[in-house]
Amino acid sequence: MGTSYQTILASGELAQIQTVLTDVDTEAYVTAVGERRWAVVPREAEESGYAEVDDLAQLITLRTGEPAVTFDVFDSSVMTATLHVDGHEAHRFLSDRGWVTEYWDDDDNEVLAGFDGTIYPVDAPPPPGPSGDDPAVFAPLGVGAVDLVALGAALRGQVPPDDAPRLFAECQHRAILDALRLDPCPLTRPFRHAHLDHLPAALHVRPEAG
Repeated sequence: MGTSYQTILASGELAQIQTVLTDVDTEAYVTAVGERRWAVVPREAEESGYAEVDDLAQLITLRTGEPAVTFDVFDSSVMTATLHVDGHEAHRFLSDRGWVTEYWDDDDNEVLAGFDGTIYPVDAPPPPGPSGDDPAVFAPLGVGAVDLVALGAALRGQVPPDDAPRLFAECQHRAILDALRLDPCPLTRPFRHAHLDHLPAALHVRPEAG
């Protein structure tokens, strides 16, 4: 079974991010990954094992006035990186348009669904490869002098090979974060597998008791 997780890269002041989490009663770990850059890792829902991050990221952008990116990695196979600005989705990167699942719509027609929710006819599957892989969109979330060439290569999945039989989505995610000059560790693990001995230490935000 592969790796799956949902995390948020937020920018701005820690106190503002903490206020949002407290206001919406969301438990999360918040860890610095660069100057004024934060990994926000919400606790997953018990039944689904999934953390809803897009709405939370949009609330954070409204509070901080700065952009945020949500990451969704599924089963080590595919990932999205969604840019949120001023409370709205502004851009979405999908690592592989060709990753689809079959299902039946309300009219009992068999269709193909991409990981980003795009629907395709069974006889017209999407081509493989990324979409939304513009490094200039994500570069402002990095720190220091971001290498656009390296970032673009990571978004296209052009990552130096290792001993794995294929490029795992979490490895591509790590390469993207490396190109942004951010600490990848807190952003590439779910809440349930957080490294609590990581330095700098994570801030554990807990909902207030009712």
